[in-house]
Amino acid sequence: MTASDAHIHLFAGGYPGRYGHSPAGGDELAAYLRLREAHDIDRALVVGYEGGPRFVGNNDHLAALAARQPWIAPVAYVPPTGPSTVDELRVRLGQGFVGLSAYLPGPAEAAALAGWPAGTAATLNAAAAVVSLNATPAATAGLADAVARLDGCTVLFSHLGLPGPHPEPPSVDRAAEVLAPLRALAGLPHVGVKISGLYAVSDPSHAWPHAAAAPFVRVLLDSFGPGRLYWGSDFAPSLDAVSFPQTLDLPTLAALSPAERDAVYGGNLVRALDRVVLPAAGG
Repeated sequence: MTASDAHIHLFAGGYPGRYGHSPAGGDELAAYLRLREAHDIDRALVVGYEGGPRFVGNNDHLAALAARQPWIAPVAYVPPTGPSTVDELRVRLGQGFVGLSAYLPGPAEAAALAGWPAGTAATLNAAAAVVSLNATPAATAGLADAVARLDGCTVLFSHLGLPGPHPEPPSVDRAAEVLAPLRALAGLPHVGVKISGLYAVSDPSHAWPHAAAAPFVRVLLDSFGPGRLYWGSDFAPSLDAVSFPQTLDLPTLAALSPAERDAVYGGNLVRALDRVVLPAAGG
């Protein structure tokens, strides 16, 4: 099965990891290239992150990688307030970024995103861009109007909607309650959810196959259907907890039909990326 990965990171200095160094080894690009070959991964959405001094410059690093590696589809990190200007956004799209990445830990950050100017949304919609959001349920509760305005984009919520760690599997009803703000967006056809970061729902995080995450996956399947779910490995952070094959081997998706599995494991992402319209080089 050919897959496409909806959530990876690539840092010039490596992800610091639990033990102070990248769990992928010294050269994350080389490590992921080996994983691509071993697991038949076609394309990857590479999520930019500059949310700390160690990660400053990650956008420029990803732009340089994407220029040499056509399988890389990067989304540029922006603070919750978004790009400083529409011109900055256009520059990023001209560098080959397929959209933006924002991290929203709470209501204040969600309110900042809700304040993005109309020109930002219009430019993203015109490009059919991908907008990747790491948003907690508390943040997601304040995003309905802002996400609705991005109706020309593909808006992806990372890591099951960040329901938090659970030492025991919650009931399906409790999982639905936790994800209620995200489920409320299921009526927007341009919104999807990444089946990624399951280790972060487990307590301990190494407890594969992450039984605590299973009720959340079930709720997302019921709410969004397999046509709007996107598998992601969360390379390299996930390797602190599990192996790369374990990020692919998800028993919670075993009941899907072959066509549905193909969609979740790559087809949905490929369709989203194929919609993106980037400026011509030099334009």
